[in-house]
Amino acid sequence: MTSKEKKKLLQDLTEVNTEVSIESYYLTLEEMGDLKTSYRDYMVTEPIDADAELNRLSDADYDLCAALLTMLLREDYFSNGAFEERYCNGEVTPIVEKMISLL
Repeated sequence: MTSKEKKKLLQDLTEVNTEVSIESYYLTLEEMGDLKTSYRDYMVTEPIDADAELNRLSDADYDLCAALLTMLLREDYFSNGAFEERYCNGEVTPIVEKMISLL
């Protein structure tokens, strides 16, 4: 998939929606080939501290951004509703925007 195609898919995620769809984020990352199933390899905290990891966003490269987004999706699996809460708190969109800017 080209960078241009990836940008379009990520931009679609940033469009204003009335309801957050965790599935759309999963599907988008999978379609782009950027779902980091080994996201733990990118993390520096053990056990993973999502808040501390998110502080790394300003210096993150594209792969780390994808790993951070995957981390938040996985966090929701263990704590149902966590992704939507982080989305509402403005913690998800900056990751997607950084991914767009890095492409």
